[in-house]
Amino acid sequence: MSKIQSHESCIHPSSKSERAKCRRQRSKFGDVLAAVFAETAGTATIETPVPVFEPVRVTRENWKDFRSTPVRIATQIDDETQSETATGVSLIGWGARWIDYRNDEGKTKRTAVSCVRVTTVEA
Repeated sequence: MSKIQSHESCIHPSSKSERAKCRRQRSKFGDVLAAVFAETAGTATIETPVPVFEPVRVTRENWKDFRSTPVRIATQIDDETQSETATGVSLIGWGARWIDYRNDEGKTKRTAVSCVRVTTVEA
């Protein structure tokens, strides 16, 4: 349990009950902090897990939601094989026959809708 010597940096009212609340809260926090430091005493840094990126399937119905999101366009050859057309591009149109997209150079490109799979990519 940690001891508080003064309440100079505290922002609570200076009543006896508020100082007691502050001491109890600080002691709880001090115990938790001491436990965390005891667990990580042998390690120099605390590692945070890397977030897992799950690609989202973009379809004709929801493509407008992904206008500002970089996407990957690929042609589906069979169940397991895809041929990549473009990666990191932004969609600007999805018609009955064509998907329009803007590449990293700012040029507008077009690919046929048939057998195309569009997914989001990690930015």
